[in-house]
Amino acid sequence: MSPNPTNPRGSRFLRRSPDYQKSGRVTPVEKVADLFGVNKVFLRRPPLDFKPVENHLLSPAQSKVETLTNIGDNLELEEKAIFGRQRNLSLSDILKDSELASKFAGGSYAKLYLAPWDLHFLVFPASGRVADYSYKAGLAVPLLFMKSGDVLNERLSVTIQTEWGFPIVFVMIGSWMVNGIHHAFHVGQEYSKGEDLGYFKVGSSVVMACPPETVEWLCRPGEKLQIGDPIAKVQPRILG
Repeated sequence: MSPNPTNPRGSRFLRRSPDYQKSGRVTPVEKVADLFGVNKVFLRRPPLDFKPVENHLLSPAQSKVETLTNIGDNLELEEKAIFGRQRNLSLSDILKDSELASKFAGGSYAKLYLAPWDLHFLVFPASGRVADYSYKAGLAVPLLFMKSGDVLNERLSVTIQTEWGFPIVFVMIGSWMVNGIHHAFHVGQEYSKGEDLGYFKVGSSVVMACPPETVEWLCRPGEKLQIGDPIAKVQPRILG
C-alpha cells in the first residue's frame, strides 16, 4: 500500500490549486460549525505525497471499505447489514438517476466510510474528463444505522469519463450532521488522478460504481485505506 498521508514517502502528489464550490445552500449548522472552528478539524490538510499506480484506481479518501459488491442487472445491490439485517438497495435510488444507473447494470460497487477522525477531502480516483454532475438536497440521518440515509441524504454525484474509455460514477453522500458538500471541478474539464475533487464538512461516505468487466477490486470490506492507495486494477481486455 502507499504511504500514510501523515507520513509521506512517495514521489509526488498531483494537485492543482482547488477552486472549491459549495454544493447546495449554506445551512445554519454549517455557519455555526465554521464560527466555532469545528470544520477546521475535518478540513485539516497534512502534506501528502504519493505515486499513482499506472492503470489502477486509487483511493479517493482516507476511509474504510464498508461495502464491495456486484450490481445486478436489475440495478439492485446488497449493502452492509445493520444489526444483522441484510439491506438491498437500488443503484437508481442512490444516484437519483435511472438512466445513468442503467449504464452500470451488471457492474461493481464500492462504498467507503469516512470516520469523524479521518481526513475529509477527496481526490480524483482516476484521470479523465468530468462528463456531468448532479447535486441533490436531502436529509442528514446516520448512514451507520439507518438504511434510508443511503437514498435520502444529501448527495453529489459526478460522472468521470476515464482515460481508459469507460465511465465511473462517484457519489459523495452526507451522513449525520454533515453540514456541507463542496466540489473542486468543472464539467468538461480534464483532471489527473490525485487532483482535488471535493470535501465534506463532518462525517460522510463515498460510493463508486464501475461498468461490468472493467476493473478488478484489490481492497476488501473492513480494510483501512489511505489517500492514494491502489484499490482496483483495470482489466487487461480494456487495455488491449
